[in-house]
Amino acid sequence: MATADKILLGMGVVTVGITPIGLTRGGSAFVVEREYRNIEADGDRGIVKGRTVIDSENAKLTVNALELFTAADMTKYYPGMSVVTNKMTSTLSIVEGDYNDITWVGKTKDGKAVTIKVENALNLSNLEWTLEDKSEVVPSLEFSATYDEDTRNTAPWSVDFAA
Repeated sequence: MATADKILLGMGVVTVGITPIGLTRGGSAFVVEREYRNIEADGDRGIVKGRTVIDSENAKLTVNALELFTAADMTKYYPGMSVVTNKMTSTLSIVEGDYNDITWVGKTKDGKAVTIKVENALNLSNLEWTLEDKSEVVPSLEFSATYDEDTRNTAPWSVDFAA
């Protein structure tokens, strides 16, 4: 019999490395984009079982961050940036320290933990802050997992369900 206990609740905590990102507004979103290709042969009338391959797979965790504005943390959220004496500027270069593991931890209605992790992630969205009267800045940070050069056949993301 089906129960509502297995519903994944939308609220959770996002961390960059081991540091919580703080308050969010509008939640977060996890998506794995895949590009499939069917290997076609003469005489096929449609998709043939066993001849579909995954050409690419990109995992993203998007966070709408309400509370992230400290100079010290900006380089965790935006790659290719430098903060010196509380002044942020672009370095025009992505370095090893720009990659972070991003984790979302939430739970199901019955209290079991669900953990989404994107590894070696970069925020590939633009630095875009809407500065509007009587409103707060809520940038959308789109963290994309990146593959390790030596293990390009190992997906850099996971979803762990507590037993």
